[in-house]
Amino acid sequence: MRCIECEEIDLARVHDARPTQMLPVPYAALDGFPAGREPGALSRRRLLQFGVAGMASVYGPKALGWDSIWESVAAEADAPTGKCLLLLYLAGGNDGLNTLVPADGADYAAYAAARLAIHRGQGPSTPTLVGSTPLAGGAPLAFANVMVSTGGGGDNGVADLGLDTLYGDGSGGAGSDLAVMPAVDATKFSLSHFDNSDLWFNGNPGGVVSTGWLGRWIDRNGSATNPLQAISIDTALSKSIRTASKPVCAISSLDGLGFKMNGTFASPGGAGAAVDVNAQMRALAGVPVGAGNTFLGRSRGTYGVAVEAWDTGKSINAAIPDNATYPAGNPTLTNRLKLAARLFKANVGTKIITIHWGGFDTHSDQIAGQDPQLRDLSKALAAFRRDLAVRGIEDQVCTLVFSEFGRRVADNGSGTDHGAGGLMMAMGSGVRGGLASVWPGCETNERLNGNLQVPTDFRSVYRSVVEEWLGDDYQAVLGGPAIPQLTRGDGKPGRTLFK
Repeated sequence: MRCIECEEIDLARVHDARPTQMLPVPYAALDGFPAGREPGALSRRRLLQFGVAGMASVYGPKALGWDSIWESVAAEADAPTGKCLLLLYLAGGNDGLNTLVPADGADYAAYAAARLAIHRGQGPSTPTLVGSTPLAGGAPLAFANVMVSTGGGGDNGVADLGLDTLYGDGSGGAGSDLAVMPAVDATKFSLSHFDNSDLWFNGNPGGVVSTGWLGRWIDRNGSATNPLQAISIDTALSKSIRTASKPVCAISSLDGLGFKMNGTFASPGGAGAAVDVNAQMRALAGVPVGAGNTFLGRSRGTYGVAVEAWDTGKSINAAIPDNATYPAGNPTLTNRLKLAARLFKANVGTKIITIHWGGFDTHSDQIAGQDPQLRDLSKALAAFRRDLAVRGIEDQVCTLVFSEFGRRVADNGSGTDHGAGGLMMAMGSGVRGGLASVWPGCETNERLNGNLQVPTDFRSVYRSVVEEWLGDDYQAVLGGPAIPQLTRGDGKPGRTLFK
């Protein structure tokens, strides 16, 4: 069966370059090098005795030596965390109009008339219609209730986690930590997944470039020997962090130790697999071996070494608080966000993390396809922010959410087709929350060929991230001619996206 979601996520990955090396990631590195940071303590033998958390696929101009990598990483452990960025790509073209709903009278009437099959209601949800909750502060838009906490009158199933809890009063001050940016796209957009996603990932629509926009920032500001400085939590590298000269990597997980039971296993009697496999293997390793069974003895000895490494890794991992406040939802997204929080906290020099998630190409049956994802997204983002706060690094991390385009204003009967002007969001206590881009309206006379007009170039948002958060020259990073400064939809003067 063809997996549309897999194909859309695959568009974000680098395909024309292979990793230069595979790098074991020791648990000791994630725990601040407990045996010391002098060169002798960073040898392959010393670091790997604590166990390997996982493998990193390193992309760079050349293979790097073990010592140079971990000496570079260890040097970062003494430095402040610094400003970090999580880039979350919603694959497939999320429908921003059913995420952030027009709320003003004429706008809402035009929206509802164009979307007879899939529009949101105004106010509380009913058994047959998902409602919407107006943004605080008088913005002309409303959150779909599937993204609003139950404490805020919404339907996402959690009392204190939702986009409303992040948005706050919309003032951009303390507690207003979510900026929403509707109708953002390339000025010369394409409605092709392939073409428009590449524009977003490379950030330079005016030129032919193979590097990603954040990869160019790493090339200017990063380390020549630390591939953990930019990480795609995926099986392959994100195009957005592809570099020309500095090493970066992809890590799919950091849970590589011990023995695990297949989650679908059931005993012949029908009981579930509530088995501590590592305890069983530890017991097996201790069973005496009879005379002449040399190979069996070696096998059981190997089991013992593996379980011992798991014990050590588990104790190290326990020192890194894996905040258990993520509510039930999509495990792929929550597990990747948990890993991102852990990597940022580990202080191994990680400045950029990318996550690709979802299947938002909702040409049909949109309510059933989009709404569960929006519900999970709202809970997971708020839980991630709380996780970072528990770890003491929330003020150093900005999360930027985007999709390759939006959807057309009118529905097609049960879904929506590709359209211009998608929704971006930025989250973090360093973010100046509120309506951070111009809303163009969606009445018939305000549309362009059935699409929202695009008053905001996505590169204007990138400019704000590079200038105001990452502290660099936006033209040197993004290239091309001058990029307009982001214009806030709430009209607030001063810094555009960050406090």
